[in-house]
Amino acid sequence: MKKEISITIVLILGLSFKSFAATGNVNDGLEFFLFIVGLLLIVLGLLDGADFCKKNGKSIIHKAKSFPNKILTLFGTYHNKLKSDYIEIADF
Repeated sequence: MKKEISITIVLILGLSFKSFAATGNVNDGLEFFLFIVGLLLIVLGLLDGADFCKKNGKSIIHKAKSFPNKILTLFGTYHNKLKSDYIEIADF
């Protein structure tokens, strides 16, 4: 949370359009401002992604390992139902 607050303060207080207007080319300042905003958003996304992986890493790995087994079981039961000519009205 402190990282997000510091990035927001930098965006609000540190960068302003008035600081780029003295150069005579305001469009370059706008492009630079958008570049800085994009760069800070990428950094924020990486930091939040790392925090998310720290908190939920074990459950993500467990789900990733069990997903192929669930799919194979699902197709196996579906194949067995087709093979046995078993028809159930409530099956969708």
